[in-house]
Amino acid sequence: MDWIAPLSREHSLVFLRDVSSSLAILGGPVAQGLNSLVQSGSFSELLDFKFEYTDDSDTNDLLYARQIQALFSKQEEDWFGLGIDTEKVAFEKFVKAEQRCLETNDRLDVERPSGLVSQVSHLAARKIFHILGDVPSLDELPFAFGPGATTNVKSAVASHRAKLSASPLCSEEMLPHAGEFLAEFPNLALHHCVRDKIWSPLGEGTDELLMYVSVEVGCGKLTFVPKTAKTKRPIVVEPILNGLAQKGIGDYIKGRLLRLCELDLKDQTRNRAGAFTGSVNGFLATIDLANASDTVSIGVVAELLPPEWFEFLARYRTGKVIYRGQTISLEKFSSMGNGFTFELESLIFYSLAWAAAKASGHDASLVSVFGDDLVVPSAIYPLLVEVLEFYGFEVNSEKSYCTGPFRESCGADWLRGFDIRPLYVKERISERVFYLMHNFFMRRGERKLAELVKSYTAESMRLYGPDGYGDGHLLGDWSPRSNRILKRRGFCGGYFDTYSLRPRRLKKRYPGDWLHPVYSVYTRSSVRSPIDPDIVRGSKGYSKVSIYTMATSIFGGFPSS
Repeated sequence: MDWIAPLSREHSLVFLRDVSSSLAILGGPVAQGLNSLVQSGSFSELLDFKFEYTDDSDTNDLLYARQIQALFSKQEEDWFGLGIDTEKVAFEKFVKAEQRCLETNDRLDVERPSGLVSQVSHLAARKIFHILGDVPSLDELPFAFGPGATTNVKSAVASHRAKLSASPLCSEEMLPHAGEFLAEFPNLALHHCVRDKIWSPLGEGTDELLMYVSVEVGCGKLTFVPKTAKTKRPIVVEPILNGLAQKGIGDYIKGRLLRLCELDLKDQTRNRAGAFTGSVNGFLATIDLANASDTVSIGVVAELLPPEWFEFLARYRTGKVIYRGQTISLEKFSSMGNGFTFELESLIFYSLAWAAAKASGHDASLVSVFGDDLVVPSAIYPLLVEVLEFYGFEVNSEKSYCTGPFRESCGADWLRGFDIRPLYVKERISERVFYLMHNFFMRRGERKLAELVKSYTAESMRLYGPDGYGDGHLLGDWSPRSNRILKRRGFCGGYFDTYSLRPRRLKKRYPGDWLHPVYSVYTRSSVRSPIDPDIVRGSKGYSKVSIYTMATSIFGGFPSS
């Protein structure tokens, strides 16, 4: 047996149908109806089913029904077989979002907001001005490479070592400012420096040496990554210099939001807590925006941000992308893949929600935003929706909740204060997925479901251990291994075994490796993220490792000192 090898489609469906049947027994009419769709193979109907949350909704029924749907909703189409061209669906949505941005840009050129929307817009612009402050100089920005691919560094080798060696490349918008930007990194510029002799009419021996950095100009690359069984998510892979600049700007905005608004874009706890509160007393609403990152139009950013900040951000955006040989000029200001898109949209949505609360006399301190997930006082919901739609954003009515007992935000789903978030199975069924599902049900106290999942695991491969150390082992009865040496030295803990994915490492040496120590000092890598520079995304097989622990039971149970 192999811990990570995927099962065949037939065996995967047998397992998923078995789990679905068990969930239906525990649930009610809704769960049983969805299970019927699973057993009959009506997966399109299953994924299209919309849940209704009312005051008399059966919590258990919805809990198990949602889990049935979640077994399939995030699966990749390549094995699931719905017959949907998910990339085509995603590209069509991308085109529609571009059309929406174009309409917004044209409308904002001639139309001004009126009434309370005008007041909200004014307050939001002032709030953004206060948050951002003056445009920082380049030496104030925390530049660093992100983990993803660039247009000339493939995802398989995407690390800062590979990026330090990659040829300088930027968008048309950034080219006039590339020299100023590269001056911030003298060693990087030196590494990519080109040396040419200039002919002198005075004869041999008088030629001058010209040194310069050759910067190529390129577009972004539109690509798509898995999202659900029915569609994919559009991502723009940025030119390497743009990516470096954008991440520094994004981190700077993130820091300003934290210091001035106590909005931590590294922590979703505040949004999740707000969703819980709203599900209990109805005082807070949760709002989700459809294709939010693809509908932040140029006009919106120009309207709400100070002119100097708009000009500053516009220097480092990528205005054109290539998809299947076609060049597309973007109507959006920035897209997913841009290093400051998440922070920019958080800034805009927070300021609009804060302003809507202020303009209508409600407590603006209750507003919380994480990307396109908004938690706001329920009383301002109609006004905020009107404001968002004026600026071209589309509120996802299926995932936004102002009334009723249900709220969801940042991966937390609450029904009258009860957590009904399911486990979304996002990959092919394998032993590893069995372990993930088993442990999820164990943590939920669903011992029968956990036993069912465990019955599908290979008995010869089973490993057991405590919670808190990942899902490379099954949560269950276990005994720590000790030995005489540990006991003689006074150690009262012991070891357990677990499976661990082996990281992928770069074996290739790069010409720019000499820059790595300087880069580490510049970015304070050892302080921010102590990561092995040779490790890249993905894994290469798995191994069984031993972990020392003081735990004495499945869930905790550490001895007192």
